[in-house]
Amino acid sequence: MKFRKGIATAAATLVVAGGAAVGTTGTAQAAKSDCPKGYLCSWSTTHFKGKPGKVSGNNANLRKYHKFATSRSIYNNGKSCSVKVWAGTGMSGKSVTIKRGYQFHDTKNSVLRNGAGSNRWC
Repeated sequence: MKFRKGIATAAATLVVAGGAAVGTTGTAQAAKSDCPKGYLCSWSTTHFKGKPGKVSGNNANLRKYHKFATSRSIYNNGKSCSVKVWAGTGMSGKSVTIKRGYQFHDTKNSVLRNGAGSNRWC
């Protein structure tokens, strides 16, 4: 009888652990919601996994922020307008305009494939 109780306890522990793993995965997938209203957010991973780097306002050097220098996904959660993002610092090099509410799930095939260098709103 003790043996059966041990197996039942172990099985219940596995079910609970499995549920926790599923919950953790769901949270990681929902990381885009970690970008506050009014910010441009960047992740070092594709599909907004993990915690984002966040900036508001214009920035001549995003490279000083790790999450932008290594950008793999990016999201404009601005309050009212588009944001232009350049590959180079000082608003140099190629650029892309990201409309409010739009994003790149993966920057691999964009001008930001090597990271974001600078940005300007509207």
